[in-house]
Amino acid sequence: MAILLALLASLGWGLSDFVGGLSSRSLPLRAVVSCMIAGGLATAALAAALTGNGYPGEAILLPGAIAGLASVTAIASLYKGLAIGSMSVVAPISAAYPVVPVAWGIAQGERPSAVQFAGMALVVTGVILASYIREGTEARLGAASGSDGDGTVATHVLVVPLPDLGEGIASRVRRDASAHRPRMLASVVLGIVAALASGTVLTALSSASETDPFWGLIVTRGVGLVVMLVVVAAGRSGFGVRPRQMPLLLGIGVLDTVATGLFAIATTLGYLSVVSVIAALFPLGTIALARLALGERIQPQQSVGIAAALAGVALVALG
Repeated sequence: MAILLALLASLGWGLSDFVGGLSSRSLPLRAVVSCMIAGGLATAALAAALTGNGYPGEAILLPGAIAGLASVTAIASLYKGLAIGSMSVVAPISAAYPVVPVAWGIAQGERPSAVQFAGMALVVTGVILASYIREGTEARLGAASGSDGDGTVATHVLVVPLPDLGEGIASRVRRDASAHRPRMLASVVLGIVAALASGTVLTALSSASETDPFWGLIVTRGVGLVVMLVVVAAGRSGFGVRPRQMPLLLGIGVLDTVATGLFAIATTLGYLSVVSVIAALFPLGTIALARLALGERIQPQQSVGIAAALAGVALVALG
């Protein structure tokens, strides 16, 4: 059961990251992040109400607030990276988040095994390989190139048929995919920031969960939502989305929070190391969707880097 729940969590995270990153290509990032956090807050509050858990006290506030502030950074960095870069590269880099809890453990007196040190080195190597692009090939990522016969290069994007949901999702996928040109260096940096921030979220949230996991999520999402509302108010430009576009964005937050809840339950049913490895496979879902829906293609050395980064994550967790 623990393995099954962890697998479902990884699938949920992979799907929510894909939809969130894709939505960020055509909608304001502030709207995507704000609605995602709001959907997560509603889901966590509903879970706490259904379980009958009351407010556990002030001990939940500090770790929850830290997790909330870090979550805004993690979500915004990840979605922006997925929006401006190649999902097949950014998603695995963001999966390096277990390095942060390990570093925190070292500061608290823990001594990682040789396997964990090897895993962290492998993650760094994988990030370097995944971020390397040969000159002249960046513009071709995400599309197959061909000649129109007059010396110009035409791009042909493979996009599978998708249901037309909300504000013309299928149409936007085709239009955005054909126009998208990855900004690799910036997206890789954002992926690294997302990984560090995500690790901070999990570290702080684990402390909050010792008091109450549902209220830990409520405080985390609540703080994150307040931060985003302040950002939107300071920008004086509103959310920039129509009301009928919001259900999809709220759904991203619901999916992400449900996946996080499944992961939390899985850790109570099985070994944390095993559950972490399975759940850390979530980029594979994002990669599969990116290739299927957007026709993204990556270079051979990037494939090696992605594999190395994922292998490093596994070693860190297993160590």
